Amino acid sequence: MRRISRRIAGAILIAAATALGSVTVAAARAPVDPTTLNPPPPDFFNATCEQVGHGIVCDLAFSDPAIVEEPGGMVCDGTELLVSQTRSVVGKRFYDAQGDLLRRHFREDYAGTLLDPTTGNVLSWVAHDTVIHDLAVAGDIATGRTSFTGQAFRVFVPGGGTVFTDAGRVIVDEATGEILATKGPHRLDDYFVRGDPDAIHAICDALG
Repeated sequence: MRRISRRIAGAILIAAATALGSVTVAAARAPVDPTTLNPPPPDFFNATCEQVGHGIVCDLAFSDPAIVEEPGGMVCDGTELLVSQTRSVVGKRFYDAQGDLLRRHFREDYAGTLLDPTTGNVLSWVAHDTVIHDLAVAGDIATGRTSFTGQAFRVFVPGGGTVFTDAGRVIVDEATGEILATKGPHRLDDYFVRGDPDAIHAICDALG
């Protein structure tokens, strides 16, 4: 379920970002081969990279293959719900002058359904969040902290109202996966991380 909005699935390098942003306006840009960077953006990111001042910035945009009715880890009355989803991403990667990654900053948009295979009842869901990962060691993607901010998961009756919301901000240690800080209702973490089966009772009730 981590595929669902990163949990069903930060702190920005402010000084670096500010300096980089001010240079972006004035400095001439030179193209950079993404494969020369550490780590390089995956091919399917469709990255376009440029030398900007004393750093390198890559713009990216991609969509994941659709997921259709796969087990999602949420269980209602002994039945595991089936999840469908689409995910699209736009964002940037920031590298230093040596081509080592410093920061990932992107926005995710999800949409999908939750299906009870026993009854055939369906709920819709959407998610929109901003993800900022600041690396503690340049070029080492398994270091640093990542913040997830926004509407992580909203479930609603098709053509009707909202029955479940997970939103706010979560900060995660990339090296350990530990949740360092959280703000807002995060019922998915309550369910998947803390093991509280009642955290998704509103979803189960809505599916009948």
